[in-house]
Amino acid sequence: MPELQIIGGPQSNYVRVARIACAEKGVPYTLVPVMPHTPEVDAIHPFGKIPVMRHGDVTLSESRAICFYIDHAFDGPPLAPRHPVGGARTEEWISLVNTTIDPLLVRQCLAAYFFPRTQDGRPNKGVIDAALP
Repeated sequence: MPELQIIGGPQSNYVRVARIACAEKGVPYTLVPVMPHTPEVDAIHPFGKIPVMRHGDVTLSESRAICFYIDHAFDGPPLAPRHPVGGARTEEWISLVNTTIDPLLVRQCLAAYFFPRTQDGRPNKGVIDAALP
């Protein structure tokens, strides 16, 4: 069987999601640690984002598609319920995280703490306060 490769920077929360999916399923993989917009990524993702995945002739972009593939292509416990309602609730929460929680909480609020881009290097209180409501 061909090697599964998860391609992207290990610090990315979405790369981490794909790696966790592999761990939960017991799927061996190799991490190819590259940043967005590198040739390895651009060859697979139309917008150069990470993660991307390669498994033999199969290439995929976007963490949700990668996790779906891992869940359905390999033996092991299912990552998402197979029942329509339970599976739909899982998809609902994944969508909420991807469209609302990550852009607001991680990209704005937490980034203002860890990467404040202020002259004194302190958390960017204005960005944090604007994100809180």
